[in-house]
Amino acid sequence: MDAVDLDAGAPGAFTPDSGVIAEMVGRPLRFESTRYLPADTYAEVAGDRVWRAFRSLGLTGESRESILALLHELTEPWGRLPVGTPPGRACWVSIDGMPCELSLAWADGRAGVRMSLESPRGDARQRMADGMALTRRLAGRPEVSIDPCLRVEDLFTADDPQGYFSVAHAVAWRPGGHPAYKVFLNPAVAGREQAAARTGEAMARLGLERPWRALTEHLGGWHGPEHEPAAVAMDLVAGDAFRVQVYVAHSGASAEDIDAKSAVAGDHVPGSFARALREINGPDGGAEWKRKPPVTTFSFRPGQDVPGATVYVPMIPVHDHDAAARDRVAAFLRREGMDPVPYTAALDALADRPLARSRTQNFVSYRGGDSPRFSVYLATGTYHPADGAGAAG
Repeated sequence: MDAVDLDAGAPGAFTPDSGVIAEMVGRPLRFESTRYLPADTYAEVAGDRVWRAFRSLGLTGESRESILALLHELTEPWGRLPVGTPPGRACWVSIDGMPCELSLAWADGRAGVRMSLESPRGDARQRMADGMALTRRLAGRPEVSIDPCLRVEDLFTADDPQGYFSVAHAVAWRPGGHPAYKVFLNPAVAGREQAAARTGEAMARLGLERPWRALTEHLGGWHGPEHEPAAVAMDLVAGDAFRVQVYVAHSGASAEDIDAKSAVAGDHVPGSFARALREINGPDGGAEWKRKPPVTTFSFRPGQDVPGATVYVPMIPVHDHDAAARDRVAAFLRREGMDPVPYTAALDALADRPLARSRTQNFVSYRGGDSPRFSVYLATGTYHPADGAGAAG
């Protein structure tokens, strides 16, 4: 690995209760579902979720069979494992510890479906190996380029990976186009104190130094968990469509602080992030922000001087159940001039129990302006903490 200047990411007081906490990691899991059988496979469950989303949103161009076939390819070899036997270590990619999580997005009057994936096999090293293997298998697919990822991959690998995840991926279905892919890399793979420096080195290698410098100067440097890189994502494409996203967790920050941190973004509407956080989560964000803080995703593209920004509002465990979260989100969307019906209808279509008894909404994301964008991230609710308390239910 190339040398990393740790002074570029001056560490603050990183503690186990700061940063984006993976709710189920480190806890024993139990299987409980009213829809899926213990013998159903991970790929089958993921495929069913995507297909239900397609039907709810009125999307065409894919069949249940084509969706399942693609997910079988992407999840080989672990996709054929039975969902009834939870992994020994819960996955980070989903709030309930599953190796898959669905997200639905609405922008410019159109809806989209994405599935995030993370190997549930073995320890962190095995999962890293599985993730790196998938990245390489994606090479050669239509409109896919893994070259940018390979240029920085060494920065996000380690013999003893730290953090909540090693490597994850996502696939998005595009109307009339080929599926689009993304890889998620762990900047804290060698410790959270190095996360900012490793992210900065990756941005330099990718030719994104200028917008990265604009962000770091606006933030006054990296001082700790109040703005901590929690994940780095890359769209696996080449050319002008290439994009890198840095997910920055905000532990101990107020809604106004988070909004101010995003003022550097070229597409930020002042006050919009604070409004989303307060109206959805309450005036103080709830004490649960200490366990699961908000996140700002900064997006970087070649040739741009400043990044874009989207706020991620934590849902569970801030809200007690999906019905309470739904009501706050729907009210916010109406006030912002967006129709909440597609969102609430999708929740109903995907739920396998009454929303007042489920806890599956991980985050909702929002970006305001002339072309607002809204997304919701939904676990299956298939796994639950074996100790009887906790996240998804």
